[in-house]
Amino acid sequence: MPVPEPGGAAAPTPGRRRMPKQRRSRELVERILTAASELFAERGYAEVNTNLVAARAGVSVGSLYQFFADKDAILTALQEQWTIRLGAALDERLRDALDAEPAELIDEVLDIHAALNEDPPGLLGFLLSSSTSPPAAPGVVEAIRSRLVQRLEVLAPAMPPERRETAASVIVHISNGLYAVGRSAGATDPAVRAEVRRALLSYVRTLRDET
Repeated sequence: MPVPEPGGAAAPTPGRRRMPKQRRSRELVERILTAASELFAERGYAEVNTNLVAARAGVSVGSLYQFFADKDAILTALQEQWTIRLGAALDERLRDALDAEPAELIDEVLDIHAALNEDPPGLLGFLLSSSTSPPAAPGVVEAIRSRLVQRLEVLAPAMPPERRETAASVIVHISNGLYAVGRSAGATDPAVRAEVRRALLSYVRTLRDET
C-alpha cells in the first residue's frame, strides 16, 4: 500500500534534490520509494544501492537521481513518510484510551506494530531497529516515544519529567524485541509477541505502582 507524502509543498530534505510536483513525477517517486521499502526490508540497508532500487522500480538510475542524491536520501524520505503514517495510526487507536489499563494500551500498540509491519512486510521493523538510519531521520522511533511520554503523564502523573522521557525510551527498546528476536515476523509471531507483551506489562505496571 502506498504511504502518504509529507504534507504540501515542504522544502526538500537533505539529499532530496527536488520535490515532485506533476502527477507523473509523483508516481515515479512513489515507485522508487515502494521499491526501496521492499528492498530494505528484504536485504537490509548495506545490501541495497540505487541501481537495485531503480531496477526494482522500473525506472532509470538517472530518473532516480533527479529526486534523490543517494540511498540515504531515499531512506530519509521513507522515515518521514512512516513518521506520519505511524503517528496517525497511534493517534487514531489511542485517542479514546487515555484512561485504559496498561494491558489494553499495550495490546493496542502491539496490534499497530503487527498491522503496519505487514504493509510492506518487514519495513516497520527495519525502520525501528536499523542502526544505519541517517542521523537526520530519527522520526519513526520518535513518533512512538513522544506518544508514550504523553501516556505516561496520564498513567503516572507524579513521575518526574526526566524519568518519563527515560521510561518511554526503555519501552521503545523493549518493544523492539518484536524485531530483534523474531526478525521481521516477530510482530505477528504469537510466541515472540507474548513474551514482549509480558515484559512491557511488567515494566509499565511497575512504573505505575511506584508513582
